[in-house]
Amino acid sequence: MTAFVFIFVYYLGKRIFTNFGISDRNRFFVALTIGLILETVVFAITGTSGYKLIGPM
Repeated sequence: MTAFVFIFVYYLGKRIFTNFGISDRNRFFVALTIGLILETVVFAITGTSGYKLIGPM
């Protein structure tokens, strides 16, 4: 999931970052951070069931 969000933010958000004058290196770390935060939030809300690690009981 982090990779999926990273691709969208890094590649599709290039124009947004360019307009604000953010370098490619910072764009990389921002995209990675957003992906990690989103994955952590989904994992905190759904637990392991969101990743199908544990079946329904």
